[in-house]
Amino acid sequence: MQNIELNNLAEVRFKLAKAWQLKGKVNTAIATYKEVLQLQPNHAKAALKLGSLLVELGDLESAIAIYSQAVELNPNEAELHKNFIDALIKHQGINAAFNYYQLTRIDNHHLVEKPDDIICCTVVRNESLRLPYFLSYYREKGINKFFIVDNSSTDNTQSYLIQQPDVYLWNSTRSFNQSNFGSVWFEILLRNYGLDRWCLIVDADELLYYPNCETKSIPQLCQELDRKYKKAFNTVLLDMYSDKPIRETYYTPGQNFLEVCPYFDRKFYHTKYEQSGLYKNQTIYFGGVRERVFGKEGSYYLSKVPLIKYSLDRVLAGGQHFTNCSQGEIALESGCLLHFKYFSSFVNYVETEVTRKEHYGNGMQYAEYAKGIAENQSLTLYDRHHSVKLQNSQQLVELGIMHTEEVEPEFPKIYPIPANIHRPFWSVMITVYNRLQHIEKAITSVLQQADSPEQMQIEVINDGAEALIQDRIQEIVNRVGGDRVYFYKHPKNVGHPHIFNVCIERAKGQWVHILHDDDWVEPGFYNSLKAGIEKAPNIGAAFCRQLYTDNIGNPRLSPLEREIPGIIENWIEELAIWCRVQFSSMVVRRDVYEQLGGFSPQAKSAFDWEMWKRIAVNYPVWYEPETLVCFNKDATTETSQLLKSGGQIADTRRTIELSRQYLPPSIADDISYKALQYYADYAFNLAQQQFDRNQNQEALANILEGLKCSPTPAVEAALVSLYRKVENRLWQEK
Repeated sequence: MQNIELNNLAEVRFKLAKAWQLKGKVNTAIATYKEVLQLQPNHAKAALKLGSLLVELGDLESAIAIYSQAVELNPNEAELHKNFIDALIKHQGINAAFNYYQLTRIDNHHLVEKPDDIICCTVVRNESLRLPYFLSYYREKGINKFFIVDNSSTDNTQSYLIQQPDVYLWNSTRSFNQSNFGSVWFEILLRNYGLDRWCLIVDADELLYYPNCETKSIPQLCQELDRKYKKAFNTVLLDMYSDKPIRETYYTPGQNFLEVCPYFDRKFYHTKYEQSGLYKNQTIYFGGVRERVFGKEGSYYLSKVPLIKYSLDRVLAGGQHFTNCSQGEIALESGCLLHFKYFSSFVNYVETEVTRKEHYGNGMQYAEYAKGIAENQSLTLYDRHHSVKLQNSQQLVELGIMHTEEVEPEFPKIYPIPANIHRPFWSVMITVYNRLQHIEKAITSVLQQADSPEQMQIEVINDGAEALIQDRIQEIVNRVGGDRVYFYKHPKNVGHPHIFNVCIERAKGQWVHILHDDDWVEPGFYNSLKAGIEKAPNIGAAFCRQLYTDNIGNPRLSPLEREIPGIIENWIEELAIWCRVQFSSMVVRRDVYEQLGGFSPQAKSAFDWEMWKRIAVNYPVWYEPETLVCFNKDATTETSQLLKSGGQIADTRRTIELSRQYLPPSIADDISYKALQYYADYAFNLAQQQFDRNQNQEALANILEGLKCSPTPAVEAALVSLYRKVENRLWQEK
């Protein structure tokens, strides 16, 4: 009970210390953080805050003393180790970090660093059985530098490794657990040798597997990630095993691991958490074959981030299970680590590790392994109902264990109009759901410049509103449009973008124009765009400049793309960075939809931008600089609601990745990067406005989505700074 009371008091004092710090009372904050650590010496957050303040004040010796105690009490807190190493290096140089963590170089190879070197890092202890094939596999995949830390092996591991010309070998007698499962050793090594390089951090029983790994080397994979401005590559730990009892799974050094253990569980996980992990930026998996065989008590964590581009702000986790990269820096493509733990040597290894207690949770997983082996001397992981034999990387993609970046595009089929159907030039389709206040103006604006029914089809399309609303809309349509405008009631509400595909399907005209109920066209819209279409019959779409107003009447014009009417040159290079075209200003040839498909539901609220990009890649586009379309943007629109939740930024980011697949290869990566940068900056400006209006939850939502876009340090730093301001305000409001 006394410990609980002390812990509660420590938390109260910790909150008070943060409050003092926010108010600029630095000395009072320092004294209060020290009180927290007296009450609860292993309070990692207090140690981090206190150490950082002391470093800022230049009191490095005091900071080092705080961090030194903290890492001993919290050996698996990665940020504590990182801050401690920062302070050591600032105060005494890099050698102080090597000395503290007992890291000694024992090979005599000359280390020549090349800009494109990819460093493979691993910690080993008594791994002479696996190392020959481990090195062979990664050499074949293009790795030519191995940084290996031997944690006091007692077999011939060191003597074998010291003979390998591409292995740079260190020894540490320090506890594996106290070194955050080896991650701090790599933190020191990579600061010295790996800045701004791709680094592969794996165990000796792990083989990196990724889409098309049969023909693609790891350097090629890293080059692709660089082109996409990615800095981390996610994987799932996939346990591999034989069809024999573990005790009878014999392995010979140098043998391909897969020759002995080619099986894995089709159901590769039991529990999944989205937007999870320490930094809420990963999908986290638990379970797999180990949970199936040994039970849930082991909490088998399957997510790892073994391939990263190291920088000084990168936090290395124990076991490399998470990353502090922003979500926008994490590749959409993912792989797996084939995990070869279950050779016959596993039985003796378990006995040793149960005693050493150096692994996670004092070796709690090894206690579960020992229990399972003791209960069944013939224990096997193979089960014909669960086990699958590995064939190739494509198999794992098809099973959903690995992912390619390319989400299979979903472009709904639009069928041609039968040959015997009359085709007017225009089909004007006006969509409405449950709003009544705008629809009359939209219909009237079209009728004022409508051609004959033979030249213009006009329909109002209702998206499955309740019967009473539909009846009231029909009254307006009948009163304003008479027999000239047809009212179609869709049987159910399908939402965006599906209702717009319904519009295309119902359109009989050669050219399709879709309006929202709060849009209206100015006189001359159809005549002007038709004139352009007739001058350039090969175009796929045409649009004009647009005026829109917000709910208090502030006017705003869309960009002027060119001074005189005509085809826009290199249009995709402008359009693909941000959505420059409002929905109702665009008209599209119906057979273009037939060729390219309808609006993609994968793009969600950014479905129109995605479509305009798809058209611009495949067809010339005509532009009319006169302002001939208007719309009112008020708080009832879907966009206004999405701006409050961060949904618009999330949908836009998804659309950028979708269109990357069909943009011209020569510009796809550069344009996508610029688009992500634009919308990260847009999210910041939007969140700043919301913050200024005290819309704190809305600002927070857009900041978090903006961080997932942020490809540049400057934008990310601005978003993080604003996030802290919002977080502080929310904390003060509690």
